Amino acid sequence: MYKLKGTSGSVINQSFPLQGKVTLGIGDDFDIPVEADQGSGLMARIEVGENQVRLLAEAGSGVTVNGEEVTELDLSGGDEVRIGRSRLILQAPGLRPERVLTEAATRRKRAAWPWWLAAALLAGGAALAWQQGWLVPLLGTG
Repeated sequence: MYKLKGTSGSVINQSFPLQGKVTLGIGDDFDIPVEADQGSGLMARIEVGENQVRLLAEAGSGVTVNGEEVTELDLSGGDEVRIGRSRLILQAPGLRPERVLTEAATRRKRAAWPWWLAAALLAGGAALAWQQGWLVPLLGTG
């Protein structure tokens, strides 16, 4: 049901099903072998329970989730786990990403193009008026 999809590093384009306890570490002795600039050994564990995927990272391992260093965290669908040069995305149907779905994130954004169009038309109109001399009476030069 849950899986990690590799997006960079040695795990790119690989898919790792998650069941029970899964280990992530530098070397071939782990369920998900990752690469890093230095070190070796266990970097993190993932424990899968009913409607829960929990990441337990070794202290000082530099494991990040969505750009923030963590040691223990419940993951949600779409979370990015980064270990060294390896990045993985959690694909978890049904695990709603509570941290991402804030009011600000779900609020519809207004399109910027009408403002850019209005500014371009005003600038073009001002340039035409200047070129044609229509501003001379208003500016009192001449």
